[in-house]
Amino acid sequence: MNASINGSINNDRISGRDRSSLISQIRTLTPSERRLKEHPTDEPSAFYRRLEEQGLRRSDGVYRMPSIFIETVNAKSPETLSDYIDRSPCQQYFRLKKATRFTREPLSYADFLSIRYVYSGSDMMRTPSSSFELRQNDICLLNSGFVMSQYLEHEEDAVFTLMFEKEYLVKLLRSRGDQSVITRFMYSYVLDSPHPQNYILFHGGGNDRLPRLFEDLIMEYAYPDHDSHALLESYLQVLLVEMGRCSFDYEKTAESRKSFLTAAVLQEIEDNFAEVTLEGLADRFGYHPDYISRRIRSATGKGFKDYLLQIKMSHVERLLTGSDLTISEIRERVGFHNETHFYRKFKEMYRCSPAEMRSGVKAP
Repeated sequence: MNASINGSINNDRISGRDRSSLISQIRTLTPSERRLKEHPTDEPSAFYRRLEEQGLRRSDGVYRMPSIFIETVNAKSPETLSDYIDRSPCQQYFRLKKATRFTREPLSYADFLSIRYVYSGSDMMRTPSSSFELRQNDICLLNSGFVMSQYLEHEEDAVFTLMFEKEYLVKLLRSRGDQSVITRFMYSYVLDSPHPQNYILFHGGGNDRLPRLFEDLIMEYAYPDHDSHALLESYLQVLLVEMGRCSFDYEKTAESRKSFLTAAVLQEIEDNFAEVTLEGLADRFGYHPDYISRRIRSATGKGFKDYLLQIKMSHVERLLTGSDLTISEIRERVGFHNETHFYRKFKEMYRCSPAEMRSGVKAP
């Protein structure tokens, strides 16, 4: 296929942009899946054999995937949805893959971050020490370096994986501007955190927006048309929002618990900055105030009071320049109940008064 993201789709691919046709393609077994169903094998696929040929298999049998830009062997002419996905010009930005059914993947880890979505059926995930199941409409956010494998053993199992490297992920994160568990997880990858969480499992349950969102995303990726890249970026942002609305679980290792607790504490501060106290956080999460303070400092480099002040002042600045609220109304809304303290701290941070900032007067 020789298609451009900004070019017109070929006539023989128009059916792929029809939702009912796409759903049929998702559920239909490919020729290789039919062979695997009839003749199961534990032998690694051609993909893993190529990794081994490139020296990307450790002595313990674990494979390494160093980049989302891994060469894929394609048929001369695309026939299945997976073929069109693998040939999409959109893969220059991020990678979408449809998992092969009736094959047991060997243990492997990636040097990139990924999002795995169970469109239908289930996905059994295995690590060197445990296993857990992803069910229909579940989404798993997977960090780099996490050793795992998956096995799709039923015909109704349809699983898609989105893979991101740092440059594109930073672009997505720039427009979020929040302190959510998802954002902090992604930043831990971008910033090479020494103690990252390995995964967070989001339970989509009866959220019927998720399958339709993935159908739209798959259509734009596999069968690109004008401005598909812009649409894909929008879909990814919506996906992150929808994930944030789901209940979730995370790996229960000691370091993961610390990382998760820190992210949850910072999110609580962001959500309730006008009223939050260190003692309140300690009661909320069941830890001593000193421990909560250490977790905040380890993540931000600031103590609780200084970090809370930074959060409050960022909201003051936004309201001063983007609202018609009076300075007194802004001060009260943000949680500065002592007027003298508010003006003194504002002057220290911005080297001007709130009124001067609002009028556009800058400090020398």
